[in-house]
Amino acid sequence: MIKKVTILGSDDATTCQIVILRHTASGAVCMGHFDGCGVEEGAFNMCCRLQELSSSHVDGSYELHIVGGFSDQRNISEQLAQTLLYTFHKQQILINLVTFCICELNDIPRGTIHWPIICGVGINVKTGEIFPAAFPDRGPDMALRGARHFTGTHQMLDIYDCADSLLKIGPFTYDPMRGVDLWLSQSDDFIRQHLSTSPAVEPLHFAGNVRASLKHIQQHPYPDVTIFPDNQSRLYRKDENGVWVRIR
Repeated sequence: MIKKVTILGSDDATTCQIVILRHTASGAVCMGHFDGCGVEEGAFNMCCRLQELSSSHVDGSYELHIVGGFSDQRNISEQLAQTLLYTFHKQQILINLVTFCICELNDIPRGTIHWPIICGVGINVKTGEIFPAAFPDRGPDMALRGARHFTGTHQMLDIYDCADSLLKIGPFTYDPMRGVDLWLSQSDDFIRQHLSTSPAVEPLHFAGNVRASLKHIQQHPYPDVTIFPDNQSRLYRKDENGVWVRIR
């Protein structure tokens, strides 16, 4: 028995922002985790995909929810929020902004340091309910998925096939990373300071996740050869217990 996905979510958004786009009539939902790279293409693809999924519904509206970011010292969150608003505003469909919990609206000072209040959000795809969330399990191939962020890859990926209930990873490639051995020899604090946009407020698992991705890059400098030798996606499907099981 195939177990359907009922909750979409993302977390660990400090200067990043999580975007949810939902059609009220079809109930179709798209979610994206935006870090500032590939914003225009990512937003455009979300809108196109939602239009495809809602094409048989003449009624309904498109509702936009943006959550994340805080009053960071480098104003990365504010710049991203402005880009997101402009990008969705110029889409060909009429979009209603429903939730805008970002930047100073999502900020709390703790001593001399500003922190984001909400770093993760989920949505019930059946009811449309949106709620703060954290996810101890972020799905399969996290080190592989994270490797793209450190190798100059800017394109956002659509990784879930709702028609067949499949999680699709790749195929993609990246250039070998120079100095990966040196990065892996550094302390957790050094990794936070140099590979984060907000080192003071990263979660405790940040450095560990980065190390896992760097180790993956070290072991697989050419993923098109060792991970995707036949140029095929790695496919996962939930079993009856809700566990992602690789089927290819």
